[in-house]
Amino acid sequence: MVNTEFINELEQKYSNLSRNINEEFINIHPIQRGGILTPEAFKALIAYGDGYSLCDNCLKGRIDMIENPPVVEFLNDLTKFFNIEKFLLTGAARESKKVVMSALSKKFPKRRTVIVDSTAHYTTYLAIEVNNLKVKEVPNSGFPEFKIDPTDYETVINKIIEEEGEIPLLVVLTHVDYKYGNYNDPRQVGETCKKYDIPFLLNAAYSGGIIPIDCNEFNVDFIACSGHKSMAASGPIGLLGFKAKYSEEVMEMSKISGNLTSKSFPNKMCSFMGCPPVYGAPLVTLMASFPSVVKRTQESRVQEESNKINYVIDHIKKYKGIKILGTLPKIHPLTSIKTEIFEKIAKNHPRRGFFLRDEFKERGIIGMAPGISKEMKFSTYGLTWDQVKYFTKVFLDIIKKYDNT
Repeated sequence: MVNTEFINELEQKYSNLSRNINEEFINIHPIQRGGILTPEAFKALIAYGDGYSLCDNCLKGRIDMIENPPVVEFLNDLTKFFNIEKFLLTGAARESKKVVMSALSKKFPKRRTVIVDSTAHYTTYLAIEVNNLKVKEVPNSGFPEFKIDPTDYETVINKIIEEEGEIPLLVVLTHVDYKYGNYNDPRQVGETCKKYDIPFLLNAAYSGGIIPIDCNEFNVDFIACSGHKSMAASGPIGLLGFKAKYSEEVMEMSKISGNLTSKSFPNKMCSFMGCPPVYGAPLVTLMASFPSVVKRTQESRVQEESNKINYVIDHIKKYKGIKILGTLPKIHPLTSIKTEIFEKIAKNHPRRGFFLRDEFKERGIIGMAPGISKEMKFSTYGLTWDQVKYFTKVFLDIIKKYDNT
């Protein structure tokens, strides 16, 4: 039996969890900006925060078939928004990639190689590994742009055909990469995949919900999206869009039955263990934010967000010891920079690399990685112009405070 002392200890640890921030802080964390909840999502979060709350009116045993709230309509609206035939919910974009590779492995058992861009997220590699597949990378241009040349995909495809006698199982392109925020245009890669009849997966974890995407125009067969990274949802939740011709493999239904009870589950999808684990807050917040997400991917808003990040870059890049990584000008606001100027300061500062986070937080800005002064990643997505200008001013003020050159 648990004693009172242990219960008291647990209450002290867990009963008052807080981020110790408020709405007055400016959060520039690149993994969070696109996932900031809308007012509508906050309201839905309160109503549907309990465990399986979204399943109150589940009549058909599958989350993608729930009509109240309108999950069925939501998935249909997603097909219109991204212009692809089918959409299903997943635990995260990484789960979407894993499902695609598993499905294709069964459909094309002789094909074992997946082509990825060399700026791909680590979960792309893990999805390949857990499916017992091989990886081949498309090179990038290296420091400082790390740019992917889409024509290199065809070179890698031909090399695989020459070495293995089979076309690749899948081609993956990271639409916007997590490290440098580089935007990779899918058009030419999609055309190449169409030419060789290779399935094409667009990893849109950082772009779906921020930049407009037309899967049909790009010849995309599969798209992986992240609700908590880029579609103003609490996490974790992902989306998998795909062409209808892959429905049988992606939506493989259970065929097993119990030897004693004859239990069977023909309505459950094996790839998703019946249903993805998004039974309440993740899905309902994604749905509640969806109208705002559609609005913010209109061209005028996309251009404004691009203007904001390039405003910051234009003001800070002139300082010695600041090097912008990735291609310029920025299309997506995720930005990575080398900060030799801060690295030098950290060597003699009593707080070492933590000084930088301290300086920003004292001025009401959070989201900096603790203890790191060599490089910075940040995003201005969704900030007001006043907030963008304030962030820029703070950045320059910190440089001026310590720069004695």
